[in-house]
Amino acid sequence: MNIVHLINVRWFNATAWYAYKLAESAVLQGDKAVVAGLPSSPVIQKAKELGVNTLEAPFTSNNLFTFFSNMRKLHKFIRENNADVLCCHRGEMFWIIALDKFLFRRKYKLVRVRGDVRPPRKDIFTKFTHNIACDKIITSAEFIKKYFKDIVGSKDDHVKTIYGGVNRNVFFEDKAKGKLFREKNNIKDDDFVVGVVGRFDPVKGHNVFLKACKKAYDKGMKNLKIILAGFPENISNEEMQEMIKENHLEDITIITGKVEDVTSVINAIDLGVISSLGSEAICRVAMEFMACNVPVISSNAGVLPEMLPSEFIYEMYDDERLSELIINKKGFIKIYDEIDFYKEFVSEIEK
Repeated sequence: MNIVHLINVRWFNATAWYAYKLAESAVLQGDKAVVAGLPSSPVIQKAKELGVNTLEAPFTSNNLFTFFSNMRKLHKFIRENNADVLCCHRGEMFWIIALDKFLFRRKYKLVRVRGDVRPPRKDIFTKFTHNIACDKIITSAEFIKKYFKDIVGSKDDHVKTIYGGVNRNVFFEDKAKGKLFREKNNIKDDDFVVGVVGRFDPVKGHNVFLKACKKAYDKGMKNLKIILAGFPENISNEEMQEMIKENHLEDITIITGKVEDVTSVINAIDLGVISSLGSEAICRVAMEFMACNVPVISSNAGVLPEMLPSEFIYEMYDDERLSELIINKKGFIKIYDEIDFYKEFVSEIEK
């Protein structure tokens, strides 16, 4: 199966990651995938590194002339790559592609991939583009699928939830790598390391996490060590250091900054924490932790309650419950392999 992935995203966010993993896993399986996206965008650069064909165009433009120019380029790209499927990972361009496919009876299958916490619009045109012109809707979470069923009126068999997957050649248990990181950072064998991996942003819930760590430490967990693997976005390093200081955790907390090999950090952690306060329509970090055999606990944000049993979930902002989970030292592991992800995706499209 030959698939064109239209990934008109300016940065390498979770939506771009989900799309890229489908392209990458296709290549690993010996299938053909090509990528269309915004000029010089991160996902285009990564696709080029992967060695797949790419098309760069201003797909987010609102100019009508540019719309039709983009359509001509996209149709040419589809023909040149003998594509069976066009996958739209964002809403821009999807409406005109859906209308074009319906009016001109294009032979390729059209798939809308939705990995966004925002609900779809409730109007006739949205229902037409998604339920009639589109061959399949793939969502990254069941709560998003429910949006389409409840708001857009999509039939159950027209929408499928597939959570995603990681490259197991990259993310796997590597005790030697984890031990080396711990030694470099003076972490002892009997220290229990809890960690958050993600940008420094209020939505990632670092403040709640640090409060919970403070409570766990005060309740007697004196071998606790904390790793914050991330970099400033909407929270500066100084602000993060102040949060750590306010909770009196300076002596047991390590901030890694941006690291080249995040698997070295993940493999040094005993318990992964997803402390998000929102978003998480696609939770790649949880999958990366678990692929490295690191158990996970998390807030109830987004897709997370679908991926983890309730005993490993806490209500966001509930630092008391999170502290209890940390003290318990147990989490959940389930492997999400990108090859299985791709196979399930293809299976749904072929139905």
